[in-house]
Amino acid sequence: MPEIYAFCHSAYSQSSTLFYGPFRVSSQVGPQQGDPVGPLLFCNSVQPLLNFMDSVLTLGFLDDFTLGGPVEVVARDFSKVVEIGGELGLSLNVSKCELVSHVGFTVTDSLLRSFPRTCIGDITLLGAPLFPGPSLDRAWSDRCAELFRASCRLTQIESQEALILLRGSFSAPKVLHLLRCSPSVSHSALPEFDKLLRLAVARITNSSLTDTQWLQASLPIKDGGLGVRRVSSLALPAFLASAAGTALLQAKIMADCNVPENLYWKDYLQLWSAFGNETPDPLPLKQSSWDRPGIEKDRASIESGLSTPLKRAAFNAARSCHSGDWLLPCQLLHVA
Repeated sequence: MPEIYAFCHSAYSQSSTLFYGPFRVSSQVGPQQGDPVGPLLFCNSVQPLLNFMDSVLTLGFLDDFTLGGPVEVVARDFSKVVEIGGELGLSLNVSKCELVSHVGFTVTDSLLRSFPRTCIGDITLLGAPLFPGPSLDRAWSDRCAELFRASCRLTQIESQEALILLRGSFSAPKVLHLLRCSPSVSHSALPEFDKLLRLAVARITNSSLTDTQWLQASLPIKDGGLGVRRVSSLALPAFLASAAGTALLQAKIMADCNVPENLYWKDYLQLWSAFGNETPDPLPLKQSSWDRPGIEKDRASIESGLSTPLKRAAFNAARSCHSGDWLLPCQLLHVA
């Protein structure tokens, strides 16, 4: 990459001095912590190693490698990782490696046998469970427990700050990686998570929410809600957007793998159509495009129940420009 050579040379041609109290440490090996070009330099160094693999499935995300294929081919490739990686200054951490296989699968290679075994239902990749099973169940159980703990502690601060934190940190944003990466659309924990969200909003606002009020509260702020989104309504749009946005990359990664079409993608598209939605063509890449039809239906449902002019006026006022600014984190501007 000659375009960034001059920059990298100026940053790393000489060692840097790190200061820690009265001590000085000479930084001489590897990119410095926090250097935005550091991951690029690392990936550029290990890419030839990945290109040297023979496994039909070869993935690399920084220092996380995933190899898949016949056991003898994978074993041979891992030997290359140990040998060539050692020449690059990289060592394999066996305690953090895992061998994913079906129950009863026999492995004879000594290196692969040293890895902890993981069943298909327990597999995760970069923190996301790949299949329905114990791993996904534990992930959602942990997120529900965290939300319950957070909702109890939020009552100890001011209501506005508590609502802002709930909306931006402890509700849907906390589990968005699960919704986008894992098949969670019909998971039994989604209603439980939404129930905890509803109780948290009721506790913070000191009010008992009716079903219609909770439906409105779960709308985006610009649509007259509090922006505390229900995960049961986000699960399908989030997964479809992720699948559509990564379709070309998935096809490239799986080009040499003899695997069937993504069944979750196919089933979820059918479910999308079953809700009365037309499958867009081309498929949108943004989650908001998949989310908007559901929002419009919820809003129409709310508007149909507004029986008096006063209620309709209140709902329209909540949708007006800047009416929800109080729900956004404050941005202070200091003028000297």
